[in-house]
Amino acid sequence: MNLHPDERPESGNGNGIITSKAEQNPYRQNFRDVGEPAPHAEAMNLDNLMAFAARTAEQAGEITLRHFGDVVTERKSDGSEVTVADRESEEFIRSEIAAAFPKDGILGEEGSALESSSGRRWIIDPVDATRSFSSGVPLFGVLIGLEVGGVPIVGCCHLPALRETVVASVGAGAWRNGTRVRVSAVEEMSEARVVTSGLEYWRDWATPEGRAGWDRVVAGARFARTWGDCYGYMLVATGRAEIMADPAVGALWDYLPMVPIIAEAGGRLSTLGGGAIGAWTSALATNSRLHQAAMDCWPGAGLGDGAVQVDAILARQDG
Repeated sequence: MNLHPDERPESGNGNGIITSKAEQNPYRQNFRDVGEPAPHAEAMNLDNLMAFAARTAEQAGEITLRHFGDVVTERKSDGSEVTVADRESEEFIRSEIAAAFPKDGILGEEGSALESSSGRRWIIDPVDATRSFSSGVPLFGVLIGLEVGGVPIVGCCHLPALRETVVASVGAGAWRNGTRVRVSAVEEMSEARVVTSGLEYWRDWATPEGRAGWDRVVAGARFARTWGDCYGYMLVATGRAEIMADPAVGALWDYLPMVPIIAEAGGRLSTLGGGAIGAWTSALATNSRLHQAAMDCWPGAGLGDGAVQVDAILARQDG
């Protein structure tokens, strides 16, 4: 059901939802009824890939919920947090991909990389926002993305505790629980709802100029909240926030699924200076209409992330 760009609505309603019958995606009915392993990749189209990603993320989400509210957090060598739910969720997703697409590569946060012989690679974050998850806060998600030749073509974010799934593929739009979604139509910064992943990131990862830019965004916005990580991107994609900004986006698995989701919802995703997003770059996701106004809050970022990131974080872009 790949829609031509000219057939897509310009914007959603106040909640970013397209409700006409014509905007119902058949994939949603399909994947709910799948009882057997998916056919091999060669026989699948983008709608089927979306179905597979959504179904697998939702099943992995059930695994995370078994541990939600009662989990022990460990520290990895890089200082990030991990739980048994992260490991079990990724093990399940890997097994599903291996059964359905044995030639595809896999890169996940908690496991070793599996090389591809098909030109396709699945990217997994089994629990995004582990800090929220381990604190019993429901703003965490399961992320699955698919790239072909290094280009993101499918992205899925499932929020287990909220029972929300947002999935998108290039040319097929973005969908939340089977309903088409778009970014908001807000055009004034004074009406913008702004989100970020955590104030400690601006404190620890941003330069004084980076923090000053964040302060300028907040000063000009309707309000700002720390509804961040994957949830923040979903708020932008579904029209419930206009700006999501972080001084660093994290590793490939933290952002790759967001690339098709934000784009297919009509938004824009870049660095704070408007450059191409990548591992450990700064990140700015908007409803497109406010992207330039948001970038203007970081005038030095146009020359690169060196203006907004401390050296220790900037160095991770090369790692």
